[in-house]
Amino acid sequence: MENSRQFLKRLAGFSIGPIGAALLGFINVPIQTWLVDPAQLGKAAMYTMAFSLTSLFLNLGIDQAYVREYNAEKDKKNLLWNTFLIPFIFSIIIMFVYLYFYEPISILLFDSVEKYIIQILAFVLPFAIIFRFNTLIIRMKEKARLYSFVQILNRMINLSFTIVILLFFNRNFKGIIQAQFFSMVSIAIITTIINLKDWIYKFKIDKNLVKKVVLFGLPLIPTSIMMWVLNSMDKIALRTWADFESIGLYSAAFKIVGVVIIIQQAFATFWAPTVYRWYESDTPLRKYEMVSNKLNSILTLVFAFIVLFKDQIIMILSPEYKEAAIIVPFLMFYPIMYTLATTTSMGINFVRKTYYNILVTAIASGLNILGNILLVPQLGALGASISTGISYIVYFLIATIFSRMLWEKMDIKRHFVSIFLMVVMASLSVVYNNFYIDLVMFGVIFIYHFKEFLWGMKLFKQLIIEIKNKRSK
Repeated sequence: MENSRQFLKRLAGFSIGPIGAALLGFINVPIQTWLVDPAQLGKAAMYTMAFSLTSLFLNLGIDQAYVREYNAEKDKKNLLWNTFLIPFIFSIIIMFVYLYFYEPISILLFDSVEKYIIQILAFVLPFAIIFRFNTLIIRMKEKARLYSFVQILNRMINLSFTIVILLFFNRNFKGIIQAQFFSMVSIAIITTIINLKDWIYKFKIDKNLVKKVVLFGLPLIPTSIMMWVLNSMDKIALRTWADFESIGLYSAAFKIVGVVIIIQQAFATFWAPTVYRWYESDTPLRKYEMVSNKLNSILTLVFAFIVLFKDQIIMILSPEYKEAAIIVPFLMFYPIMYTLATTTSMGINFVRKTYYNILVTAIASGLNILGNILLVPQLGALGASISTGISYIVYFLIATIFSRMLWEKMDIKRHFVSIFLMVVMASLSVVYNNFYIDLVMFGVIFIYHFKEFLWGMKLFKQLIIEIKNKRSK
């Protein structure tokens, strides 16, 4: 069984990609905010929202079924084709639907007929499915360096297209969307070439396997849609009761929250293959608890740091976006609670009762809809962030409770204390927006997690020494 250092080495390997990609993405942030005004950025955010919804729906939960069954199936190529074809064929169908109904869709998103943009949205869908399964192949093989290379390459391609298109062709939301399209097509082709051996296979439709993955994936379809509602209700509410400038400010705040989303993506990429391998090998509960508790400390400390320096961090963006700083504190709960839930709610997937996820996301989404209706007309983007933050806290709690009912009862006392401290700090930061009050709360949180901080520093030091010793040899 792997020890803490081995665990962290593998996690670090998977983290290089998301971290490197995030750094490139951070370069992309000021480029977009300096070249494109908030209203145009808001329209680009509406396209991203539509693409996110469609992507979640297109996969039909089958991508998660591939991850769940990977360690249980001996014929990996057969599993790949029997899971890939369903969402790929569905993406072709939806592509033609979007091309036919381009007018009402574009008016809903942009208040104007944008046939070209809807065409981009339609044609990118099959490439998104191909790229999704290519990354899953690499993840499940636990090829950390290759996965990191792909993530960084994807961002580099996107950054290159963004700079060229915004500077020389379209300095508006269409330019941002065009860059996203060309980068998706490019990375889908590149990753297919990388995984070519996995795709070359004379497969047959395995009815029993298809039935198994469909039964696992189907409950995830309404779950994915409601998850999209949970993630996008804020933008829908702003689109209804505010303007594109408010959406642009909200999107800019999301760029800052992206620091935590890096951790979320890095951990989720590594955790999925690891946790299912642990489950198949009967790993004791204490290992899951250790990971969850250490992750809780890391995320809480990162939260406190970003809230403390939110006004300074926001200076990376154009001065037009300085009002986005106040949106950051509660918006931070989205990636933090979602990431923690992956370590406390895996019992639902272990026992293959994925229909419980429907209830979890339904409650959280319903709460988010109500919160946005009540808060956005009065508080605008700030109200949307508060509603999103509270909804994700509820999401974490309900998912964890169901997992404890279905599987093992993990010890999550420290999670409750951390959530309480973060809510207090976010509330004080929004109400008073005072650096010294934030500093006091940062100190309280740091003291509470000081033991875990020392543990992390000690382990990090040991890893650095090991790397130096290997290089010297």
